[in-house]
Amino acid sequence: MEFVVVFLVSLFVLMLLVVGLLFGRAPTYRPEREYVLGLLRGVEDRSTTEQAWSLFIHTPITHDADLEAFRLRCYQFDQGEVPGVQARGGLHGYLYDIKGRSHIKALAIELDDFIRHAPLSVDF
Repeated sequence: MEFVVVFLVSLFVLMLLVVGLLFGRAPTYRPEREYVLGLLRGVEDRSTTEQAWSLFIHTPITHDADLEAFRLRCYQFDQGEVPGVQARGGLHGYLYDIKGRSHIKALAIELDDFIRHAPLSVDF
């Protein structure tokens, strides 16, 4: 009798697992342009966490080529590949020093301008 109970409980758990795998989706990173703009602005006012910033600059954005271009520019800055600007750590909770924050602020202004002038629909 115990064998039947254990078998039925195990079967039920396995069926739940199969249903979850069949109808579940894989997690994806699909940030919106406004979210990225908030991240860029958050570097200036210390509201962007190091984890959120690291996830943004290290994860490719495949659904929006224009947003991926901004991410690559931020990644290149973080890796020290932008001539004339060093990516130095900041103090008191800032991710970067003053020059680094001004560079990110310029990127935020550029992204904000891009968002405002972007078309409302895209033809495929």
